Amino acid sequence: MTSPFVDFKNAALVFNVPDGSYTVNSAGNRVANSRALKIEALLKLSKDKGDLTKYSKDVEAYAGADGYAFLLEGYLVEPLTYPSEINFLMEGDAEITLTIGQPKIGRFKLLPLIDSPYLIGAGVEIVTAIKGIFRVN
Repeated sequence: MTSPFVDFKNAALVFNVPDGSYTVNSAGNRVANSRALKIEALLKLSKDKGDLTKYSKDVEAYAGADGYAFLLEGYLVEPLTYPSEINFLMEGDAEITLTIGQPKIGRFKLLPLIDSPYLIGAGVEIVTAIKGIFRVN
């Protein structure tokens, strides 16, 4: 099964997730190893006034003193649902093309999102929403 948005994907998000193994650093401490987990999505600027108000302080804080940050929303393309290793509020590297032209590279912070009860009730499993803050490097 493929996403209905596969031809429109514009974002590649890479999250480092623990792989279950450890190494020992030079100080003798155990350090968790990680692997890259890639998610492709269709993202656009959020126009929901409630979300813009709700997350305005988070967007400002995530942008920092000299950065640019945007609240984005959209749908997962690949995989169709969130992998079990992905948690809300995780940060990952992102490459996103919001307009025609050069893609922007930065960081993406995944925000909590509630699934639509209508989609759950109808048994629709090929559409999973995604929302987050994108900070341009």
